[in-house]
Amino acid sequence: MIAPQLSSLVTQGSIFDPEVLLDIGQAVFALVLFAVSLYAWYVRKQTSLVIVALAFLMFFVKTVIREFFRQLPGEDFITDSLDFVALALFFLAVVVRPRKDISKGPI
Repeated sequence: MIAPQLSSLVTQGSIFDPEVLLDIGQAVFALVLFAVSLYAWYVRKQTSLVIVALAFLMFFVKTVIREFFRQLPGEDFITDSLDFVALALFFLAVVVRPRKDISKGPI
């Protein structure tokens, strides 16, 4: 399954092509930011951190689809939709504020 996908990378251009390297770098960076966001959520338990983690995951999935599933029907629509969902999640994370527990008194 992986061999045909890698051969498609070779036919589209070298794996050392700057465009391919940047796409792979973007996927790795998005995956690292996803992991860091999940760890931050584990430590702080803020809902907005989970939302940000999901947005980074959308960027990772988009890059995987763009690099390994180019022949997928509607690939452009799917990747554009993932961009939109990621931006909507970032907006939602900014708007969602942690609630203060009034019963605990002043912080």
